[in-house]
Amino acid sequence: MNKVDQAGNNVFEGGFLGLDNITVIDRSEKLPGGAVLEQSDGTGWMGMFCLNLMGIALELAIANKAYESLALKFFEHY
Repeated sequence: MNKVDQAGNNVFEGGFLGLDNITVIDRSEKLPGGAVLEQSDGTGWMGMFCLNLMGIALELAIANKAYESLALKFFEHY
């Protein structure tokens, strides 16, 4: 929820999924000329994650109505 790109477009970026540990550049150093490395590798993953969790919550809601609000939450996040 609180991971956004530098432009504020709600795109998950920055390698927060742990997929950025092997790279040809040292990401702890500033890039030459003030360049910015953009990556949106996490956005699609997070969308699928929300849909999967919504599906689980909907299945659970069949037996326990308390899960309906959780399913709605994941739909809104998606």
